Amino acid sequence: MFGLFAASCPLSTNEKVWVERRMRWFADQFGIDRMRNARVILPTDEFFPDRYEADEASARKCLDRMCAYMSIDPATITLEVLEDDQMIGAVGTYEMREQSNICIAMSQLGYPDQLMSTLAHELAHELLLKIKRLSPDTSDHEQMTDLLPVFLGSGIFIANATVVVTSGEMGTLHFWHETKHGYLNSITLGYAFALFAFVRGERRPAWAKYLRTDALATFRQGLRYLNNTGDSLFHPDTIDKKTETPTPKSVAMSLCHNRPTIRLSALRDIIEYRMESIELLPLVEQCFKDPDSDVQYVAVAALAVFGASAERTIPVLIQAAMQGSAEVRAAAAAALGDIGTCPSEVVSALGVILGDLEVNVVAAAATALAKYGEAATPALPRLLAAIELAASVTHDDLLSYLVAALQIIHPNARRAIRDHLQGRDPEGLRLALSLLREQRGEV
Repeated sequence: MFGLFAASCPLSTNEKVWVERRMRWFADQFGIDRMRNARVILPTDEFFPDRYEADEASARKCLDRMCAYMSIDPATITLEVLEDDQMIGAVGTYEMREQSNICIAMSQLGYPDQLMSTLAHELAHELLLKIKRLSPDTSDHEQMTDLLPVFLGSGIFIANATVVVTSGEMGTLHFWHETKHGYLNSITLGYAFALFAFVRGERRPAWAKYLRTDALATFRQGLRYLNNTGDSLFHPDTIDKKTETPTPKSVAMSLCHNRPTIRLSALRDIIEYRMESIELLPLVEQCFKDPDSDVQYVAVAALAVFGASAERTIPVLIQAAMQGSAEVRAAAAAALGDIGTCPSEVVSALGVILGDLEVNVVAAAATALAKYGEAATPALPRLLAAIELAASVTHDDLLSYLVAALQIIHPNARRAIRDHLQGRDPEGLRLALSLLREQRGEV
């Protein structure tokens, strides 16, 4: 009746589809009954009755209990506590072997809730990687490792540890520090818990009160949205049926659906299953003008699958690479490289895009130029200018992409860098040449 009070999803369409597709994947892998029957593990004495002493022995007891809750034999896992400077910026690591090894940073012992989050994440690696349910090369495998504990009922610790706040005093100075933890934020995890409750038929679960405030707010909004609209790929009415491999016909129908969730998921199917069927191309092109900006972005990314067959879309892609949102610009630049035709027109455009203010867009343009090889030579002046700028601000990640592209396009990348930077930026020259040697495996 009143639009202002209509239920809305707390996530963007792209985030929503990712969570729902991955929860469905877990159902296919582990069986939906494992989630339906899961006991939600809470940060209470009922679940963790052992006295906690902030030492390795206590951490081991926590690990053993979390193993039991996630149906893992604790005898198959060893635990090491290492000094923080031995962890190379990580709070926990997982090493897969016959008896897998989990290492945690010493500082974790002082924060038991955060420790439990780390242990749940590392144990999820065991469930996903040990019997090869998932490849470690899967681009989102770390995010999936944060999400799996939600499916299994042990994810409250992960949701509550997404941001860790510490505070203290030095004389009259009071300070606090906020640190992000994990690979998914509390908003995404809150929606995942809403899906968990929705499929289990829980309207007001008592366990929800243990979620941190922002995750709880998202959970409530998400569950209200799901109950009011039923708009989910992870739905109690369909979850018992194993996900079928999509076909060009089923994807074509989904691309014409009135719900953006379905349209975007169909585009994801094209990407995931490398569906090159040329009859799908016009429908993907229609999505360039979709009312949902996330659908537009994924449609642009899907063009990479069609390769040279999508040549007719090059003018639209060039425009998108220069005028779209940052995500769309990066996806369009990448797609231009994947299509790989019309070198004169595309190389000129990619050269201009190297001047973009967004790092991801410039990196995508450099990678796309590299796919044209020597045909990208006309863009060399702009590529060298981008290298100079990245070196001057010491942006190593971007500089790596630019230098890698230069090596492919120019027959003597070292000379090109020296000629351009010699006498202009000695420190930038040193950094660029150092990265060049590193990429070549030189000492």
